[in-house]
This record gives sequence, C-alpha cells and structure tokens, in this order.
Amino acid sequence: MEFNNIKDFKSNFSKIYHSEVVPKLRVFDTERQATHKKAVTFAAIGLLAGAAIFILFNNTPNDIFLFIGGVLMFLGLIVYPLMQKGFEHKLKERILPVLMKAFGNFQWSTMDTIDTSEIVTSRLFSSFAHRDSDDNFIGTYNNMPIAISETELYYYTSGSRGNRQKHTTFKGVIITIGVGKNFTGHTIIRVKGLFGARRTYEEVKLEDPEFDKKFFVDSNDQVEARFLITPAFMERFKRISNAFGAKHAECSFKDGKVMIALATMKDLFKLGSLNTPLTDTKPYEVFLNEILSILEMIDHLKVTQKIGL
Repeated sequence: MEFNNIKDFKSNFSKIYHSEVVPKLRVFDTERQATHKKAVTFAAIGLLAGAAIFILFNNTPNDIFLFIGGVLMFLGLIVYPLMQKGFEHKLKERILPVLMKAFGNFQWSTMDTIDTSEIVTSRLFSSFAHRDSDDNFIGTYNNMPIAISETELYYYTSGSRGNRQKHTTFKGVIITIGVGKNFTGHTIIRVKGLFGARRTYEEVKLEDPEFDKKFFVDSNDQVEARFLITPAFMERFKRISNAFGAKHAECSFKDGKVMIALATMKDLFKLGSLNTPLTDTKPYEVFLNEILSILEMIDHLKVTQKIGL
C-alpha cells in the first residue's frame, strides 16, 4: 500500500496506532516498569558501594580499593543508560513493524538505507573515515522513493599518549528523496558559520534576506539552482529542520536526488523511556511530525517536477 496524500497518511497512522500499537504498549509497559526498577537499583548499588569504598579506604596506601571503588561508580553511572538503550531497541523491534503498517510500504531497519558513496559525493560533509547508523527507514510516497538514516560520521586521530581521539563530523539524520528526473547541475545549501561557508561552486544569490543570513547556496548551474530553491522550498526546508530539532540543516541536489542533512545531538525516532509510561502519546506525535515534514517536502518536489524540474 502506498499513500499519495498526507490526509490519508495521518488517518491511517491514527487508526493503526490506536487499534494495534496501544494494546501492545499496555502489555509491554509491565516489562518497562520491571526494567526501570532494576536499572535504578543497579545504578544505586554501584554508586553507593563505590562511594563507600572511597570513604573507607581513602587514606590507605593500597590503590586497588580506590580502583575498585572507581569501577563501581563508573558502572553505576552507565548502567541506566545502557539498560535504557537495550529496552528501547527491544521496544522498537516489537512496535515498529506494526507501526510501519501506517506508513504504507515503509520499512524500518538497523541496516544502512543510504549508500556511503552518496554521502561522500553530496559534498555536504567534511572528511570522515567511519560511519555508524541507528534507525533507518526506506519506502515511497507519492511515487517518490525515500530513504532515512540516523547517522554519525567520524574519524580518529592519535592523542599525545597514543590514545585514539574521536572527532565527529556529523551526527543526526540524513534523508534522500528521489525526484524521478535528473538534475543538470549540483546545487548545495550550507549553513553559514562564523567564517562563512566553504565553497564548492559559484555562489547563487537569492532574493530572500532572511534565508541568506543563515544559509549559503552554491551551484554549477545558476539557472537550475534559482528554479529549485523557491520561497516554498525554503519554508519546507525550515519546517523539516524544526520538526527534527536540528542545530542546522544542509541540502544537496544531485543525480536526481535531494539529500537533506539535519545535524542534531538528540536520540531521534525515540518511542519510549524507562521512566515514562509507554502509553504516553508524545513520542509518537513527535515521530509523526518528523515524518510529515518529509512528506510535505515531497509534495512540494512533486509539484515542482510537474512544472518542469
């Protein structure tokens, strides 16, 4: 099944959520409460035991006790987020396949849905050597293929003592939308930094002072770039950025695809927390708004395609 308008999509999402997702969440909430209790208990034991060892053996010459205390406190600090992450992954494995029915032919996966080669050739990102992906989605809407990947790009350098230091180039979500027609050029939208933006091609001047203050546009096809980046596109571009709570958003038009990179340190597509009842609708409302912002962009691109993209 594929939906061709946002109204039908929202209606089906609501139907699936209330009839199939909520009953599963009610059952799974018992496991959440038990896991939450365990996580809090283990964290408290680790922190209190570690602190007690530090106090009791602080003045002894044997450092082994301080080492053990430090390890216990460290475990106390990390046990809750680790159990939260494990619980969330189990929740997604149970819930997302059901919830995906509301998205027509969309599928959720932990495997990459966007090739790393596409990320490199978009020229949106600084150099990176490694890539990690979390949640990934792939499907079509309005006959346009969509791929969504929660991604971190990074590289390592050697520290002064031979320790590796991690440097994150990008963390957030990358979205690609196939428009069905190739672009004659390559157009890039980058956010302006303290020293402006790095240039790849010739700067494109747009008649929007507010957009120009925040973004830098360059392209090797000036005419196509002005046709693509309309006031309507700018509004939807900002809507996607706001929906995902992005620190900044960048975009590439290349080889028949629009790639949108939204940088954020948030844990995206989060559907549940150990300390919150699973029947809380807020995570699903956020999830829906994130997807709707992408569908609105596709609706705009579909209209642009029809008038001669």
